[in-house]
Amino acid sequence: MKIFFWLVGIIAAVGFVIPPQISPVMAWEPKGTGEFIAPANPGGGWDTLCRISSSVLQKTGLVKVTMYVTNMPGGSGAVAIANVIAKRKGDPNLLVAASNSLTFTMAMKRTPYTYHDVIPLAQVAAEYGGFFVKADSKYRNLADVINALKADPKSVTFAGGSAPGSLDHIKVALLAKSAGVDATKVVYVPFQGGGEALASLLGGHTEIAALDVSEATGQMEAKKIRCLALLSDRRSTTLKDIPTTYEQGAKVSFPIWRGLYMAPGVPKDAVKFWSETIQKMVSTREWNTEREKLGWEPTIRFGDEFAKYVQEELTNCQGLLKELGFLK
Repeated sequence: MKIFFWLVGIIAAVGFVIPPQISPVMAWEPKGTGEFIAPANPGGGWDTLCRISSSVLQKTGLVKVTMYVTNMPGGSGAVAIANVIAKRKGDPNLLVAASNSLTFTMAMKRTPYTYHDVIPLAQVAAEYGGFFVKADSKYRNLADVINALKADPKSVTFAGGSAPGSLDHIKVALLAKSAGVDATKVVYVPFQGGGEALASLLGGHTEIAALDVSEATGQMEAKKIRCLALLSDRRSTTLKDIPTTYEQGAKVSFPIWRGLYMAPGVPKDAVKFWSETIQKMVSTREWNTEREKLGWEPTIRFGDEFAKYVQEELTNCQGLLKELGFLK
């Protein structure tokens, strides 16, 4: 008993303090509402990416907040990136769709910004571009188009969902170049997104639409349009019946990446959350079901790898534009 009171005395003398409970640090999660910006009108590849991503993220419970989509067309991504940098700096709930089209916009100097001014987040898929005609078109195959271009470069009218010198125009220019035709003489009609270009084709205002596969799948399934060729050296893993440019003598391959970037100044923990969440998204059954329907390939890149990829692509695009005569 004496020992007990002796210990109590020592504790009282030195002061025994029970350490406070340490609250666990909660990982960052979005609050309020989340937003995707599609830098084009509804119906195009950027719009499709945003709407499917928004749906899958919410359906699978990967995000707990409502995700909505804002269409912000103009300049093949130039209007959207300017808005993001000027008005949305640091916004942790904002994701913006991007692709090679934005890279060409940067290469053409239609925007003063590059990928250094935003945060490249992820490439979530890749797809092929193609040349599409109405079901009853006089052009039965790619050879018919090439022969027409050789006879008179201005005799064929192409539609595309991006500005001159940007993604869809480059598809046409590469086809012309492969045929030995001056790409600057080919008639290209630009629209604010693939949906508008497709409407032009269906309305008979243009003869051929240079689109991405996902922009045309619905009308192909409805048998209203046909794909003359995919710009690839190998057939699609999902659209195996469509011939490629290489098969038809045009040595043109042009894969298109689909990805996302974030505004400058976003906190690192928010970037980490979205990077990890998008990585989880592309592994879900829901995402891959939609991806396969669209004919997208499962090609992904994240973080530093993706940032390096788009910077190198920008340099390569500038060289290609000079070679095609679109950039001095």
